[in-house]
Amino acid sequence: MANSNQDRDEVDRLSELPEPLLLQIISLLPTKFAVRTSLLLDRRFRHLWTASSSLELDRSDFPPGRLFNDVTSRCLRLRDPSSPLLRFCLKANDLNRPFSINLLSNWLNRAYSLGLRDLSLHIHSDTIESLFPLILSFGSLHSLFLNAFDFNGSISYYSFRPLVPATFPLTQLKYLHIKAKMSNSDLKAFIMEQRNLEYLCIEHLRSHELILDLSSQSVKTLKLICRVKDHGRICLSFPKLEFLDLNICLYYFYYYGEMPVFYGEMPVLRKVQIETLSLPEERVPVLCDILKSITNVSELTLHIGEPYPKYLRGYKGKMISDGFDIFHPLVEPGKDMLTFPNLRSFKLSMCFYENALQDLICLLHHSPVIDSLHLIHVERPSDYQRTCWVPEVWHSKLPLNSEGNRNYAHFSNLQTGDKKTEVIKLL
Repeated sequence: MANSNQDRDEVDRLSELPEPLLLQIISLLPTKFAVRTSLLLDRRFRHLWTASSSLELDRSDFPPGRLFNDVTSRCLRLRDPSSPLLRFCLKANDLNRPFSINLLSNWLNRAYSLGLRDLSLHIHSDTIESLFPLILSFGSLHSLFLNAFDFNGSISYYSFRPLVPATFPLTQLKYLHIKAKMSNSDLKAFIMEQRNLEYLCIEHLRSHELILDLSSQSVKTLKLICRVKDHGRICLSFPKLEFLDLNICLYYFYYYGEMPVFYGEMPVLRKVQIETLSLPEERVPVLCDILKSITNVSELTLHIGEPYPKYLRGYKGKMISDGFDIFHPLVEPGKDMLTFPNLRSFKLSMCFYENALQDLICLLHHSPVIDSLHLIHVERPSDYQRTCWVPEVWHSKLPLNSEGNRNYAHFSNLQTGDKKTEVIKLL
């Protein structure tokens, strides 16, 4: 009884909050929790969830059958027309229960009639492709997230080929996130029409031959997640871009193909994060091309990831490793280190073997105003111990910090006196 009275008191205190504040709280919750919370409130607030500015439904929360469709239809039908529905999120990656395009179209039209601004769809790529013409007609959308799944529930392996006409009403987007393998021509045409776009995220995975040629006159933040194999090409033209987040996997399959190409025009870029899953020696020129495109940055975070051994064909065709410290990860063979005239903060995460430290020292010499340096040592994978020759200097080069930790070092105020010179001597 004591617990029951305590719960009732807590509900009563929640019900005493002003209705606008209660509505704001409920709008932050997924719909299933918003409904449950409304039912716990005072009777006059039982239908408060119907005025929530957000509707988020996930089919995985429902048992097989028509219940999810019925609940979604009912939620949209019972909406309070006087309260705008600003955000609609639909998640349904269970492909054993396909959606009716007509039903989805009715849901989207109903949501749009209620003042929809932010749309998020996590459904099969074929379904999104069929709905794309309807989505393009929603001229007042400010945010769009399209997450396309294929037949096994993972991100779509096949091309997402929506028809993008020469003109369409959907041109007010400020936020665009596409997680699918959309063709370059369609993606380029779609983005170029977005004159108000400020945030762009492209997750372009499982590509056999990635080609991205993107440009925008308005985007200020770009996040790109992709995998580049032989013959790949990434060309970026973003005159107002301020922040670039690049997560790139550089494949190499032990045969000589055409080298991937990266080219960027980003004149006002100030902050960059680059992460590579691994870096084989043959792909160092690609990383150098990326660095060449961002030499004007003031903040740079570079994570190279696990060291990638150079494999040679050994006895009876077996692949053996020739070690890790045989190539320079930040300097293209036969070329000088790039100059970073505005770089003030540099965070570098990699395996600090001897040649890698030489590249770091070279970069510091070519960064005249650098003031902050973070170094994080990436250990070799444990299974390399059995198959790879490991140099003796593996742990010996990264300087000790105040706690005696060789895996992390931080140097600040490098512009004070001769501190930068002293740090270079330590390295």
